[in-house]
Amino acid sequence: MKRAGSRAAVTLSIVALLLAPNVAAAQTAGLTKADLLVVGGTPAGVAAALTAARDGETVTLVSAKDDLGGTLTDAMMDQWDLNVGPNGALLQAGIFGEIYARLGDVFTPSNAANTLAGMVAAEPRITVRYDEVPVRVQTALEREGLRVAAVTFAGAGDGVLETLRAPFVIDATDAGDVAALAGARYDVGRQDTGIDERTQAVTELFTLGGVDWPGLARSYDVERYGPGGAVERRAWGYTEVMRAYRPAFADIVVRDLNLGLQPDGAVTVNAIDVCGIDGLDRTQLDDAKRQTELEAPRLVAYLRDRLPGFQDARVGIFAPDVYVRETRHIEGLERLTASDVWFGRIPPDSIGLSSYPLDLHPVDPTDEPAYAPERHVYGIPFGALVPKGFTNLLLASPAISASHVASGSARVIPTTIEEGEADGHASAIALRRDETFLDLALRPSAVAIGRTISTLRRA
Repeated sequence: MKRAGSRAAVTLSIVALLLAPNVAAAQTAGLTKADLLVVGGTPAGVAAALTAARDGETVTLVSAKDDLGGTLTDAMMDQWDLNVGPNGALLQAGIFGEIYARLGDVFTPSNAANTLAGMVAAEPRITVRYDEVPVRVQTALEREGLRVAAVTFAGAGDGVLETLRAPFVIDATDAGDVAALAGARYDVGRQDTGIDERTQAVTELFTLGGVDWPGLARSYDVERYGPGGAVERRAWGYTEVMRAYRPAFADIVVRDLNLGLQPDGAVTVNAIDVCGIDGLDRTQLDDAKRQTELEAPRLVAYLRDRLPGFQDARVGIFAPDVYVRETRHIEGLERLTASDVWFGRIPPDSIGLSSYPLDLHPVDPTDEPAYAPERHVYGIPFGALVPKGFTNLLLASPAISASHVASGSARVIPTTIEEGEADGHASAIALRRDETFLDLALRPSAVAIGRTISTLRRA
């Protein structure tokens, strides 16, 4: 378990200083105050901001990029890892249901960005700030713990500093950057196993042109290709096809394919896992991009001879950013474990339900899948969203308090959207009652929602 002075947090600090190299001399703008500060232009951050605004709060939403969407836009993640019940119905409604209704199963990065921006623009209580990265967090010691008093951001382009204050703060960054800067304790990767701090593989998505999608979709053969299938705009599986593939790089693994059909006929490919990459290190992420962009033509050449519809396939464009599945796991009041997921536990303070399998991408190329791809409906506890030792800070991201194995399920975007929605409701409840998040966490009935998020709306 680490504090913000650890190697990973030092990396974050270095990045922050690079973005604002003259911190002491930089112009510092005046303090801005809202009821709620949401850090992270991710889908979870958007969900938190929308929910709080609809509950009557004024919200400042800060994105490190020039758009909203996070992995959906920057990493070109064009389809959902859905949480469904035993009957196949979606477990999540609420904000995720609204987004899903607009985007459908497969979508483009621009559609995702425009949809999220449109939803936020429809709420006059939300102010959005773009291209601002958190670089410093001020805390104040209270009787119950630390309060995040202010967060200072550096402009990604000009280094100008801006300090924002709010009674409540939601950290919706994928790596839990605000919590780490505030001094929260955390594990990195599989540190909780006692092996090392390595993380799940990262992936850079890319597109293909020249794919005969109808030919591909109608040819899926489970006996020949392994478990999987093809529907109107998605195809997945092909594990048997990939068994004989030998990547050019020792740290690359390609075990299956996830394919999506775009409106212009391009096909997205989510397949090339790069192991041994620290998702907090920009240099290592750039190396993962380099390896992927050299490997992709080799993979496509392999598939041309083996998959119907791929005969004329050619590499198109690559995602601007690498998809990072795992970095920090912030220590919370509660911790989601693999047993919680596998045995379908629904604790009293559950803020919502999830069911995505324990989908652990390899840490090392020699890793074999450790869990069967089975679904078990389980609850996300509110206590896992509350960083231990803090009174006014919540998490909504893959960095919630979860073990390395449990994060293989809880990391998916529909689950983080659910967390963001619950956080937005919790902030409105706490503000209305003049309480802290710790107060709510100590009374599970105040935030428990059982099998639906509706209880929080009524609180």
